[in-house]
Amino acid sequence: MKLTMLFSTPEELIGQIKTLPSSPQLMQRMMLLLDDSNSTVDSLVEVIQQERSLAARVVHLANSPIYNGGTCGSIEEAVQRLGYAAVHEAVMTVMAIETFSTSLRVYRCSTSVLWRQALATACAARELARRTNDDPNRAYTLGLLHNVGMVAIDRWVQQKQPGVLLDLGNWPDEWQTSETRLLGYDHAEPSAIMMRGWGFPPSMVEAVKYQFRPEGAPNAGAMAALLYAARWVRRQICVRETACQLPDRDILSLLGMKVADMSPVLQKVAVEVEVLAKTLKVDQVHAAA
Repeated sequence: MKLTMLFSTPEELIGQIKTLPSSPQLMQRMMLLLDDSNSTVDSLVEVIQQERSLAARVVHLANSPIYNGGTCGSIEEAVQRLGYAAVHEAVMTVMAIETFSTSLRVYRCSTSVLWRQALATACAARELARRTNDDPNRAYTLGLLHNVGMVAIDRWVQQKQPGVLLDLGNWPDEWQTSETRLLGYDHAEPSAIMMRGWGFPPSMVEAVKYQFRPEGAPNAGAMAALLYAARWVRRQICVRETACQLPDRDILSLLGMKVADMSPVLQKVAVEVEVLAKTLKVDQVHAAA
């Protein structure tokens, strides 16, 4: 099908879509609890139990080899045994899976592909944060939601120009060229707008907006660079290209890292993603018709 330019600002695009994921609103509440030194186990459990079936899925994940926590029979026990940080991560993972609950036809991405991409980016961001003394929990959440704008673009393009398909380019471009040709911008901008609307901190919003050009971020260059590096790890794990371009050394320098530092990160994250994907049965999920 011939592409015709679709004129709409990122704000207009988001505003015209009636149904967008609501799960990240709960994710933001979880982050606020994690940052609140006065929060209690009861307040954490209360938030988790507001979503139907969430508690059971979190307990299942908490019982997996990923957290090495033994057998937990309830969300209260999971919190007490594993601690806030691990349960926070489990909740974020489950919520992200619900956010990417349907395939993206415009991008030709099945649900299982979307989940694996989100998990790989999140695990990579967390590992990079540990190595650069950043907040692993914020980094993990950032990785899970970094491309949520693709959900909005997919729905909007299907409404305005059914049958259009976007093409995945080479690293570090990915979807940028195809999106910009059609819309005039890439998915980083609507992703940032959605996260701002959900109440995420300005630094996380800015990092998402500048994930393709971290050197241009006014205040969150290091966090945007972390996301850029995490996307490279995700690309290696999910696409398995034999000739993928290496990360930009100048961007990695914003993290205090070198290109050679990425190899051990990739090796560790690849193992974590496989364990997590198996636990969540990611590869058994099929795209919606």
